[in-house]
Amino acid sequence: MKHIIRVISFVVLTFYAVTCNGQPGVDKDQDARRHVEKTGGFSFVPPEDWKVRDFPGLKYKIVVGPIGAGFASNINVVDERFKGTLDDYVKGNIAVLQSAFKKFRLVRQDDFKTSAGLQGARLIAESEQNDMLLRQTFYFFGTADTKYVITCSTLAEGGEKLDPVFEKSMKTFRFEKQ
Repeated sequence: MKHIIRVISFVVLTFYAVTCNGQPGVDKDQDARRHVEKTGGFSFVPPEDWKVRDFPGLKYKIVVGPIGAGFASNINVVDERFKGTLDDYVKGNIAVLQSAFKKFRLVRQDDFKTSAGLQGARLIAESEQNDMLLRQTFYFFGTADTKYVITCSTLAEGGEKLDPVFEKSMKTFRFEKQ
């Protein structure tokens, strides 16, 4: 969990607008759009019309969506070595998020299951970052010794409209056979 601060700083980096010049039950179009991170051993289908981009300082590519009011909605993934339970990892992250962000408000916390049956957790929170009120949905998944946090960020005002978009994309998250 000591690396969660790095996660937070990467989220801060994505605040400003970014210029943008097969699994059972997934249709072929979705499977063709599947983004695979071979070094991370995972994949997911980004929201339709969102762009996959490199981002300096991040291990994995980010997915960039609609830009509004100087902010690009985005999805980024980080991983961290952690041998505890996913529940313990989520609890520790909540504590860090509460202390790291101004006006932090936990909107919702629940279990989350992908279409393939991978069990995870979801947190939806709002907080002020760089004088912007953001809505962020954190999806947590894990293996025995590594935990993955997928952060889906958008502006808080109207941000709930992207909840189903983020959920649909994260329902496709899976670990790839290495």
